[in-house]
Amino acid sequence: MRLRAYYTPGSFKIGLYGSSVIEGKRFVVEPVETKAVEKYEASLPFLEVNEKGEFQDLLDDLWSMGLRPSAKADEYKAQLETMKNHLNDMRALVFKSNRKDL
Repeated sequence: MRLRAYYTPGSFKIGLYGSSVIEGKRFVVEPVETKAVEKYEASLPFLEVNEKGEFQDLLDDLWSMGLRPSAKADEYKAQLETMKNHLNDMRALVFKSNRKDL
């Protein structure tokens, strides 16, 4: 199964699509329906895939739209800041050593 996300600029909506080809035949995921249930009634997943990799296109699409995991957003920012500091340190070392050689 291939899962994709598309953003429609005018509507401010993200559409999710799923399709697969089995024995030369194309299958698509139909719209999901909801129903009222009792407060503690168990539910089944509305979608299951065979491999984690089948979600990669969907994750890539959402990432390109600027969506990030909310719980990890601060961690990503901290990692990026650490990497920027490291690169600045490396630049300072390289340019400092090159000036001594001149």
